[in-house]
Amino acid sequence: MFNKIIGHDFQKSLLLRAAREGVVSHAYLFSGPDGVGKKLVAIEFAKVLNCTSDKGDSMTEECGCGSCRKVERGIHPDVALVEYEGVNDIKVDQIREGIEDKLFLKPFEGVFKVVIVDESERMNRSAQNAFLKTLEEPPPNSVIILLTSSSMVLLPTIRSRCQIVSFSPLPIKKIAQILEKETELSESEVELSSRLSEGSPGLALKFDKELIDWRKDLLVRIAALDYRSASEIMELADTMPTESTPEDSQKLRLAIEFISLWLRDLIMIKIGVDKSYLTHTDMIEESQRVAEWLSTDDILQRHKNLQHTLNDIFYANANKRLSLENLFIQLAMKPGGN
Repeated sequence: MFNKIIGHDFQKSLLLRAAREGVVSHAYLFSGPDGVGKKLVAIEFAKVLNCTSDKGDSMTEECGCGSCRKVERGIHPDVALVEYEGVNDIKVDQIREGIEDKLFLKPFEGVFKVVIVDESERMNRSAQNAFLKTLEEPPPNSVIILLTSSSMVLLPTIRSRCQIVSFSPLPIKKIAQILEKETELSESEVELSSRLSEGSPGLALKFDKELIDWRKDLLVRIAALDYRSASEIMELADTMPTESTPEDSQKLRLAIEFISLWLRDLIMIKIGVDKSYLTHTDMIEESQRVAEWLSTDDILQRHKNLQHTLNDIFYANANKRLSLENLFIQLAMKPGGN
């Protein structure tokens, strides 16, 4: 089991040992950044708990038993992956229908009833309080796995009743291994995508040549922006994904993250960090040029402006186009505003 998942060796060993020794907790909290593999590990753990072959406690062999195949395909009657796509505020009724109704049924063909709850931090306070009762008196032979990238949003009483398994970003080399196996990116594109992912294989797998090239074009244009040219700023804003679609929202978030990482590169250049530690390694020349005429305080102020723009667009429902135009003016502004 777990043999398809690269990295997280400690977490995998911890869970396998619990299954082998019969000390499985009734509730787990898998906490870590988005896309690092929490969901994949949770699904594999569900396979381990209900495996019907003698390979269920192996970390090197893949099991082909009927139970594991059903979990893999999402059709096992005793394993449920609960996802609330497009829902920002998970309510009490959704918790009861999506989690409790499944959990309180007796296992149909497996040993454990397993419910995996993705992005559990989106439960509102009432939903968390309702869910707390389930954690306090869990049904027998049940395992709840909460996945979260923001564990501190959850009530302390929920966190205290779960065994916390923390997940960290993967090293660049581990991300590169995954990309080499799963994509057709070139060697240089694999290297760049690994750096841009910040340790998240889920994010790294979203990168393709088109997105990588678009990122560079965006940053090159920002680096060359003249704050006195309204036409340049408006033309750049025209290229940004500002439609109210999931695809555009995701790409806009990525654009802001690309800019953030680039500003971090500028800081690292200013303080003399070795260039091998930069993220946008295909933009070193442009970055050095910009870093020459900006002070560290100038760069930090630009990063602060970038975070304000992120909050305005995604949390304050501000006009995306106007917010981006204002951001580009701030990014292009010469030191001292002249």
